[in-house]
Amino acid sequence: MADVNTVFLISLTIIAIGYFLKRTKVLTEENGDVIAKIIFNLTLPAVILKVTSAIQFELTLILLPLINILFGIFMVFIGLIFFKKYPRNAKGILLMSIIGFNIANFSFPLIEGIWGEVGLQLIAMIDAGNAVSIFITCFTMGRIYSSKNNDEKTAITFKNTFSSLLKSVPLISYVLAIIINFSGLTLPFFLINLIDIVSRANSPLALLILGVFLNFKFQKDQWMMIGKSLLIRYSLGLSCGLILYFLLPATFFSQLFRIIIAISLILPVGLAVIPFSVELEYEKKVITIIVNLSILISFGLMWILILLLSG
Repeated sequence: MADVNTVFLISLTIIAIGYFLKRTKVLTEENGDVIAKIIFNLTLPAVILKVTSAIQFELTLILLPLINILFGIFMVFIGLIFFKKYPRNAKGILLMSIIGFNIANFSFPLIEGIWGEVGLQLIAMIDAGNAVSIFITCFTMGRIYSSKNNDEKTAITFKNTFSSLLKSVPLISYVLAIIINFSGLTLPFFLINLIDIVSRANSPLALLILGVFLNFKFQKDQWMMIGKSLLIRYSLGLSCGLILYFLLPATFFSQLFRIIIAISLILPVGLAVIPFSVELEYEKKVITIIVNLSILISFGLMWILILLLSG
């Protein structure tokens, strides 16, 4: 296990470099969109193929994606209760803001730096469940309450849900990696090396993009709505994570396994909600504020939690 403070300080420095490059106009958020596409469609799939195809699957690993999926469904019910008095459009934004996590871009670099490939394999399993939470649960709730719908009903069909999943390169990469793993296939040496080289670019690019997307020019209106969303997200995520950490028997689940679960429930809002908000005609500024604040909150919480639980 690497020194936690060193890993976080290096990561924070790379994020700060990304923010500095944006402030000095070397990079723009439009450039960030391009880098994000490279990460989403190239470097992240390479990491997934490299890590997931090499996992030694055990029965306990099924718990990791399952926890994420069930937590996403749980947050839907919580959101419907706490946001029931909000207008439909606001309700859609708030529901999307409490479902799913930014696992790959945010936690992969940090966890790989601290625990190496062992930690990365565990968080990758959680991210497989997160893909379901983001592309099915989160997007479906956003579509239901979108202003694009003229009435209280919306056409949520198997066809359009499956279509949205097919557009997710990381999710397809998980499926391919699992097939490779269980079939015992051995990839050509050239392809293995190519995947390894491309995957190494993921961590610095992912951290850099977090800095590029950081924005401290927040609107003062709608703070109550934003604060409520973040309070629900982090209070329940932290509580559920710590409960699972202490209740899961240490005889079956290693300390690292339980730490990864606890961490996974306090990660930032998934970046995918920003393009979702554009597609579904929500107010992009509100969801961007929530995403930015969640990055700052999660960075501090994750740092503290790892130090406390690993100590």
